[in-house]
Amino acid sequence: MSAQEALRITSVLEQELDRRQAEITLWNNFYKGIHNLGFASDRFRQAFGGLFEHFADNWCEVVCDAPAERLTPVGFRFGTGDEDDPPAADKDAQRIWQSSNMDAWSRVAHTEASVKARSFVLVWAADPDADEVEPEITVEDATQCIVAYEPGSRRKRKAALKRFAGDDGYEYATLYLPDELWKWRRALAPSGLVLPSSLALERWQARGDAPTQLRIDNPLGRVPMVELRNRPRLTDEPTPEHRQVIPIQGALNKLIADMLTASEAGAFPARWGTGIDLPKDPLTGQEIDDPELWRLAVNKMLRASNPQARFGNFEAADLSNFVAGITLLTEHMAALSRTPPTYFMGKVQNVSADGLTVADAALASKCRDKTMFLGEDWEEVMRLGFLVKGDEKRGRNPLAETIWRDVEYRTEAQHIDAVLKKKALGVPWRQLMEDAGYTPTQIGRMERMLEQDADRAARALAFPAPGEEPDDEAEEDVPESAGAPV
Repeated sequence: MSAQEALRITSVLEQELDRRQAEITLWNNFYKGIHNLGFASDRFRQAFGGLFEHFADNWCEVVCDAPAERLTPVGFRFGTGDEDDPPAADKDAQRIWQSSNMDAWSRVAHTEASVKARSFVLVWAADPDADEVEPEITVEDATQCIVAYEPGSRRKRKAALKRFAGDDGYEYATLYLPDELWKWRRALAPSGLVLPSSLALERWQARGDAPTQLRIDNPLGRVPMVELRNRPRLTDEPTPEHRQVIPIQGALNKLIADMLTASEAGAFPARWGTGIDLPKDPLTGQEIDDPELWRLAVNKMLRASNPQARFGNFEAADLSNFVAGITLLTEHMAALSRTPPTYFMGKVQNVSADGLTVADAALASKCRDKTMFLGEDWEEVMRLGFLVKGDEKRGRNPLAETIWRDVEYRTEAQHIDAVLKKKALGVPWRQLMEDAGYTPTQIGRMERMLEQDADRAARALAFPAPGEEPDDEAEEDVPESAGAPV
């Protein structure tokens, strides 16, 4: 491909990336609690000024984090197509996953997709010049990356672009194609901000003078960037987890602002008095309305010379109506987002274990759906990792499978009880351990421990009990390294 054609593709992807920026910024601000205070009344601003300038009772963060915290890949399998040879968790895949710290960064990828509708994962060689090339997996941000697909396909990646600002006054971009990579740079605006492509100071230029800094061969034969989509649709764009509750979040903020205003203006009982002879100015003869007259304290009291004088106070404002409205909106937010009400409650009272399980069922079901789509994306990431290592067999294996930790919340007693019942049905030991929540690394370690325990038991049985004659044949079978009984 010519440099001119590569620039054309870069420009097209840039324009679409620019179009997404406004929505992503809005979604991210609501997640972080940076909400627009346009709902606040003038009286609220007069009462509090800038005291609550950044106020937000932020539930969008809870809605986004609730599913993300349950999505944990723990391993990968690569099938052989032989039904008589069920595959175990792939140890090489686990090593690739661990070497890139993906136990932690996969959680970040899921959270970013939950907040910004998309996140991206890039797979490339950690050190292309090393004797043994190892893959490196990195999580990329939706404001910097975009993936384009072949016409009519939602899986076949045609191109990808990553654009970011450096700290040296330049903006950088890399165009990823199935057979090549193109690297560009251009000067940043004086403020250091990344401008939209239509307002850029200059066109993209090669990163350096050497040709290898402009174009690089892609030995993988695939675009090495994978898009993780949240709530994917057939024709509509993916959406963040809190998209449908953003209007409710605004209404909640308004109700709480109104409640704060009412608490400032009417939560304390105002006093009144009638038939009181106010002191008069001896020069003008006008009554003096002394504010100190009504500043009461523990050591002060009101008195009047007029026997008809009366004192009293108005009732304080009732804030319970605001609380009821806030509770109603919070319940609607929980229902729309399928987030258990317990996530929105400060305390749980008179709720049985079965009730908690039912409340959690909607979120668990949503998370299981997410594992199906995200599992396909992580499998493609791992295939790319093996292609980097030159392993064509696993790099192009369509029978890959992502192993997920159980997304359903259960107590330890409930969890183990379910495993024991599966054991009674004849479920194999390794599958029981996976259902119990152990990772492939833990299961492999336990298998070795079981073998060691069995070996110790066999050596112990080879020695005679006290008072018995030794068995010559048993002595011949005992290895010299067995030593004393364990």
